[in-house]
Amino acid sequence: GIDYRNPLFQNIDGSTRIAGIWDQTIQDGTLPDGLDYGSEYTEEMINEALRSENPLEIVPSVDTEGHGTFIASVAAGNADLEHRFIGAAPEATLAVVKLKPAKSYLKDFYVIRQDATCFQENDIMFGIQYAITCAQMLGMPLSVCIGLGGSLGSHWGESPISLFLNNMNRYVGNVSVAAIGNEGNQRHHYQGRVEPQQGYAQVELKVGQREGFIMEFWGNAPNPFSMIIESPSGEQKEIVKSRTLMFQRLSFVFSDTVIEASYVPIERQTGETLIFLRILNPVEGIWRIQVLSDSCQGSGFHMWLPVTPLINQETYFLASSPDVTLTTPAVAKDVISVTAYNTQNESLYLEASRGYTPNMNIKPDIAAPGVDLRGPLPNGRYGVRSGTSLAAAYTTGAAALLFEWAIVKGNDGAFSGNTVRNYMVRGARRSRLRQYPNPEWGYGILDLYHVLELLT
Repeated sequence: GIDYRNPLFQNIDGSTRIAGIWDQTIQDGTLPDGLDYGSEYTEEMINEALRSENPLEIVPSVDTEGHGTFIASVAAGNADLEHRFIGAAPEATLAVVKLKPAKSYLKDFYVIRQDATCFQENDIMFGIQYAITCAQMLGMPLSVCIGLGGSLGSHWGESPISLFLNNMNRYVGNVSVAAIGNEGNQRHHYQGRVEPQQGYAQVELKVGQREGFIMEFWGNAPNPFSMIIESPSGEQKEIVKSRTLMFQRLSFVFSDTVIEASYVPIERQTGETLIFLRILNPVEGIWRIQVLSDSCQGSGFHMWLPVTPLINQETYFLASSPDVTLTTPAVAKDVISVTAYNTQNESLYLEASRGYTPNMNIKPDIAAPGVDLRGPLPNGRYGVRSGTSLAAAYTTGAAALLFEWAIVKGNDGAFSGNTVRNYMVRGARRSRLRQYPNPEWGYGILDLYHVLELLT
C-alpha cells in the first residue's frame, strides 16, 4: 500500500500525484473496470480525502507496514529540503496497487504461517494489468516497480508472471523492473551434482524447531532422479522415480513427521525432473538427503527452500550456494532485474541474491543504490532501509525518466521496455577490476547520465 496523505506524493497546491489506488484488501468500495474484487480510489476521490478533516473516511486505504510508501518515495517522491530527500522521478504520476494477502488454504498448502506476509501470483498480475490500464487511459508510458519475489519454480523465467512481464516489456511505453531478492546469504539454495562413479550426492539440511516447510528439487534433463531421505534418528524413506506414481506419502515410524512428495519426471516447461516436498512436523536436527541418478555422464540439480521470512531461520542447507538465488519474477528474461549496492564504498549489498539463472540467462542486469537509503517512515518520521527492492525502486524512477525523454518529449516514440533495458545495460558503469557480466553485479552499476550521453 501507500500513505497517500504523505506530502511526498502531492503537488505544490496540495493535490495528489496518484492517479488511482486499487486496494485489493477492501471489498465494499467501487470495483475497477474489468475486475471483480477490491476497491478503486480515483484521483478525484483522493483529492477529496486530502481536503477532508478525516481523509480515511473517504479513502480508507493505508500502508500497514511502510514498505510500499518507502519504495514509492524512492522511485517518485517529491523533494523535501528539510530532510534532504528527493525521489528518482519526483514529478511522475503514480498508480498504486495494494495486494491482498494470499488465501488461507494456499498458506496451508505451502506450509506458511497464517500471519506471514505473502501474496498470490495472479493478484500481482492483475495489479500490473491495472497499472497498464491506468497508463493507457492517461496516455502515458509506464514504469512498473516489483519489490517482491519468491523462490518457487525452476528459476528459468518460465512462470506465468515471468512470461506476462516478458510480453509487457516488448511493447512500446511499458517497462517492468524487479528486485532480485535478498537471499544470497540465507542458505536456502543447494546446487549439486551426481557423479556417475558414485551414483548419488548427499545433501545435509539443518531443520529448526518443529515447524513445517516446503522444498523443491529440480534435476537437470534428461537424467532421471530419485532420493532417499534420512531423519536425524537414522530412519530412511525413498522417493522413487516413476511416471505413474505422481504423489508419494512418506510416514516415519519413530516420529510424527510426514513428507508428501509430488514427483514430476518431465516438467512441461523445462523438461527437468521436479520433486515438490511438503515436510510436516519435521524433527529438529540434521536431515540427510541422498540424490540418486543412474546417468553415465553425471547429473546436476538444484534445491530451493522458501524465501525469508516464510521459513524458520534455523532451517537451511549446511553446504549451501549463494549463487542462483534470484527470486521470481526477477529471473524473467526481459525484465530489468536489479541488485543493490552501497554508494558509500561501492560494495555489494551483503544479503543480495545472485545469478545467473540455471539456464544461464544473465541476471541481474544492473546494480543500483539500495543500502542505507533514506526515506519516509510511518508517523511522519524519516529513516534508512536497505534491500534490493529499494534498488528496483530507484531503477524504476530512472526508467520513467528515460520514457520521459524518449516518448513524452518526442525524441524516440518507439521506446519499449526492452529498449530501456538494453540502454541501461550498455550505459552501465563498470570497474576495471571485475569481469562483466558476472553473477553479482550483472553488467555493472546504473549510470543514467551515461545512458543519456549514448542517446544524444
